[in-house]
Parts: sequence; C-alpha cells; structure tokens
Amino acid sequence: MHPELNLNLISMKKIFIVLFITYSSITVYAQNTKNKVSKDSVIVDSKVEFFIYDGPYGEKENIKVPAIKFILTVKNKGTNPIPDLGVTNRSEYVNLFINDSLNNPVSMYNGTEAIGTHLIKKNGSDTYTWWVFENEGYGKIFTVKWQYMNLFSKKIKVNVTKKTIE
Repeated sequence: MHPELNLNLISMKKIFIVLFITYSSITVYAQNTKNKVSKDSVIVDSKVEFFIYDGPYGEKENIKVPAIKFILTVKNKGTNPIPDLGVTNRSEYVNLFINDSLNNPVSMYNGTEAIGTHLIKKNGSDTYTWWVFENEGYGKIFTVKWQYMNLFSKKIKVNVTKKTIE
C-alpha cells in the first residue's frame, strides 16, 4: 500500500472515531435531559373542594374539621408517555403555588410507590390530591395553581369565609 494512502486511512479512522464519540455523547445527553411537553399535548387541571375531615388525626381518634382539597389532574393528549404523579415524579415535576409563590409542603412528597414504570400513556390521566385544614391554611382569601413539567394550571381564587372558588 502506498504510504500516503495509508496515512489518509489513519486520518479517516481518527475522524470517524471523533465523530462517533461526539454522536454518542449527544445521544446520551439528549436521553438524560428533562422531558419537555407542549401545551397541546398535556392538560394540567386544578380543582379546589371544601370538605369535612372525618376520622383519626395525630393522637385524636375521631375529629370533624373543615378542610380544603387541592386537586391536580394531568391528562396526556400527546403520543409519547409522560411521567405520572407518583411520589418520585411529584418531587421532580410538580409544584404548588399559593398566592403566586412556590409552596411545596414536604408532605406532598410522602407516600409509597410501586415498583415499575411510572408513565401516563396516550389519552391517559393521573390525579393527585393534597389537603389542609381550613384553620391551618393560607388565610381567608388566597389563590392556588399547580405546575407540572413547566406547564401551569389555571389559577383558582379561594374564599374560605364564603366557601367559594373563582
């Protein structure tokens, strides 16, 4: 083989190796970046309900206390699966905003989680409910909204005195 041709083959192999490593790095990086979703493919819905907590709480065996539920529902309208609202995914993808300020209570991340894939498939949905006692809440009038994967639900105004939402 001609020495000049041999040198060109070695250079071509080096270029190929550099390109292959670069491609592999980009592929791995892309697989590890956080999922991004569009507003067209995911619906983030918020709901607030008043209720009477009836049951044991702490050291008390049975109490009946006015409380408020904050309900997050995520619906997948896209073709690719998205993270569900299990404990691990809530800690990574879900935020609660009260009066436009981030307010993630630690108890929102409590719970057990089944082993396996935690995804919402096409046309599927998942719901998470978090609640507080009215007297331990956020005042007589406040707003609440959820964030899921950088998409926000509608903002709801809660009037505890009148027991109304807007």
